[in-house]
Amino acid sequence: MNITQFLYNLLFPFFFILVLPSYLPRMLRRGGYHHSFFQRFGIFDRDTVERLGHGRLWIHAVSVGEIFIALKFIKNFHHRHPDVRFILSVTTTTGLEIARQEASSWLEPIANPLDFFFVTNTFVKHFQPAALIMVEGDLWPQRLWQCKKRGIPTAIISARLSPRSEERFNRFSKIVAPLFNLLDLICVPSLRDQERWHRLTINRPSFSVTGNMKFDQEGKPSVAGPPDLERIFSELRWSDQDPLFLAGSTADIVEEEEVLQAWISLRLKFPRLRLVIVPRHAERRHELAALFQKYEISLSLRSSMSLLPTDALLLDTTGELKSWYTLATIVFIGKSLGMGKARGGQNLVEPIMLGRPVLVGPYMGNFEPLTSHLIHAEGIIRVNTGKEIAATIEDFILHPEKAQSMVLRANRLLQADQGSVERTSISIERLLQS
Repeated sequence: MNITQFLYNLLFPFFFILVLPSYLPRMLRRGGYHHSFFQRFGIFDRDTVERLGHGRLWIHAVSVGEIFIALKFIKNFHHRHPDVRFILSVTTTTGLEIARQEASSWLEPIANPLDFFFVTNTFVKHFQPAALIMVEGDLWPQRLWQCKKRGIPTAIISARLSPRSEERFNRFSKIVAPLFNLLDLICVPSLRDQERWHRLTINRPSFSVTGNMKFDQEGKPSVAGPPDLERIFSELRWSDQDPLFLAGSTADIVEEEEVLQAWISLRLKFPRLRLVIVPRHAERRHELAALFQKYEISLSLRSSMSLLPTDALLLDTTGELKSWYTLATIVFIGKSLGMGKARGGQNLVEPIMLGRPVLVGPYMGNFEPLTSHLIHAEGIIRVNTGKEIAATIEDFILHPEKAQSMVLRANRLLQADQGSVERTSISIERLLQS
């Protein structure tokens, strides 16, 4: 054990205790942690232990976005190798809930075990994974060391390195680079991404340019609207002919107020324009309800047993965003206006692939350089304020052919990433064979 490992093992419990008070309120708001509490300390019931057995591929993902990428890879790899079984560890309860819907005899979702020495050591030693594969990142030092010690291959797939992360890693390169250099393989979206990793003096792992799995739609089933759509529209008194403005994955009340003001101004010209707002975290429903109350606008909550006849719907449920994208006339990508905490952006490709015109704010750093490429190709539109949102939506409602042309340009640009899941599976096969 070197000095870095010693210090990490010594300080991690204190760090955990230090940050726990800030996480506890969030955990309680989101709920669901009690169902998997003991798994986070590496404690599993007898049935789970028997199901897990030994030699599974260990896939790790943080939350919902990474889960969808992980499931694409898992299904593709299992199709190529039906005898392979998987452990899928998930950090957030929301992500774990989605993963558990895909559980099978060959896929066992679990809560992500904490990176304490005794937890990780016991987990790796007992279940003996065939490989550890992390989606986009979220490296935990202890599990890397334990896998390295036992000769277990490690990899990152769909490796993401935002400008902000690159800057942060550069600042702590003497600590970060040795950890990344423990990896055997990093699958990156493009050669440009590979060069950025190299700039961090990360040179030991093999690199494979596979494209971005998040944007690969090959073999993906078509997305349908909500199964109870007829009831929802009936209770809201909406028509499928009404234009629908969807603000997806919003993250800050200031940004949401800007969106709301844009919609209010548009209703003067388009009184049948409907609003669906989808916060990144559903537990913020009361905060958003208070915002609508401030403007004396009725709001229905999707989680309610029955809906009021209103012009605005708050989608405060999990896993439904894609199905509502199919209904949208135009989509605004939240967490992108740069107001309050609204920075970094969210996945803009899903609505594009579903044929929806997309607006983004100026703060999409987590999805660069793709966002800039799409703007340059006139495949999406960047807006800076609520007034610009309103003006663009008005133009698209009056001239729908403009919106459709923009969607076609965006989809042409995204074609380069098709087949990336298959290429990633091939790269992992080579890793396991080496």
